[in-house]
Amino acid sequence: MKKTIAAVLLATLLGGAGGYAWVAYRNRAVEAGLLLRLVTLEQQLSQTKTELLGHTTYTDYLSVTKMALSAQMKFLAAKVDREYVQVQHIERSILKVPFDATVTVSYAVEYSFGYDLKPENFSVSGNGTGMVVKLRKPELVASPAVKIISHRIPGSAPFIDEKAAVIALQQQLHDIALKNAKAIQKDEAVIALCEKKLGEFLRDFLTKQPNVKVIPAISFVYT
Repeated sequence: MKKTIAAVLLATLLGGAGGYAWVAYRNRAVEAGLLLRLVTLEQQLSQTKTELLGHTTYTDYLSVTKMALSAQMKFLAAKVDREYVQVQHIERSILKVPFDATVTVSYAVEYSFGYDLKPENFSVSGNGTGMVVKLRKPELVASPAVKIISHRIPGSAPFIDEKAAVIALQQQLHDIALKNAKAIQKDEAVIALCEKKLGEFLRDFLTKQPNVKVIPAISFVYT
């Protein structure tokens, strides 16, 4: 009987000690789990802060960006090529005898369109959705470059100097190109090309700035 009671007491003590050990182990496991979750949460929070910093740091460079744009104004032009055919009728009279000819010239024009990026004519700002550049619409920023591709004067035209006729016509082509530029600069495709050129410069510039991890969306607003 005494042995039985002793065995029961021993089992109870062992059971109690085992239960206590299990509870202690479980508590330590819970504490370890909470600690791990806390560390993970801190890491996620730190990463989120870093990402947010990358999203917003570009706003620290708005004034620098504006200065960089103004400095590069001459180099941000978009090249637009067009080909034309110009026909002109020439008349000459020698001893009251009329002579005429038709000169046909094929020529190419290279236009340079860009933005007026004088500091007083545009602004750069940031909002919740990205960077906003407010400026005037693209315009011609350099004199059109005219190049004769070919010319012809059908048939022979007595007393008509073919070379002089082509030179005279060529001198008119520059003024014609200037007039055409007014319409071309309003072309939506040309405006999109100018925006692409300017946007590429801005993205490249921001990429090189410290702490800018994410390049913002860039939008253009015309005044």
